[in-house]
Amino acid sequence: MDNTVANKDSQEVKSFFDGYASDFDSIYGHTDKRGPVDKLADKWFRKVMVLRFEETLKRSVNASINSIIDIGCGPGLYCVEFLKQGKEVMAIDLAENMLSIAKGHVQKHANDKSSMITYLHADYLEYNFDKKYDAACLMGLFDYIKDPVALFEKLKKDINKEVYASFPKDGGFLAWQRKVRYKMRNCPLYLYTLDDIKTIMHKTGLDGKYEVVDCERGYFVKVDVA
Repeated sequence: MDNTVANKDSQEVKSFFDGYASDFDSIYGHTDKRGPVDKLADKWFRKVMVLRFEETLKRSVNASINSIIDIGCGPGLYCVEFLKQGKEVMAIDLAENMLSIAKGHVQKHANDKSSMITYLHADYLEYNFDKKYDAACLMGLFDYIKDPVALFEKLKKDINKEVYASFPKDGGFLAWQRKVRYKMRNCPLYLYTLDDIKTIMHKTGLDGKYEVVDCERGYFVKVDVA
């Protein structure tokens, strides 16, 4: 992968989410600032979020999963639930404003577990950890990753057991609309077909070690990396 392109993408995504953090958080229903048009545009997106949220927690509750790294943690919705499950959490995000919102949600909803979470303002692909985690959560991250194969190769080094990931679907009017919106905001966006996911798994040697759940406008993928 061209590192110049990768770094450019990372900087554009960082800039986008630093500025978009509060608006993005409101999609989860945490604020009332979204207007009628925004809420209509977000309706399909929110449903995908709920479905992949349910799929992730259904699997992470597994007692063998003691530690989770939430890569691209955003406003911390998953961090809060992982903490409630009694997991050790590493929350990492490119956007400092997202981490600030995540810290606020943890303080409000899981403050008694706050000693079990660490926050990291960094690019996951460029950060070297001194330990391995049992699982990784990557919700809404592959939307902005130019080289998903490189990311999975790193995950195989950092994770002991499972990876929970989401991939936005390509094709259709809503996908086209999202591409237009993100292009106007100068943020890279990558969408996927089921064949794209199969190709990624094959290239990373994970054939037969993953399952895909159709979440209407996106795919939830659980991967065994052990």
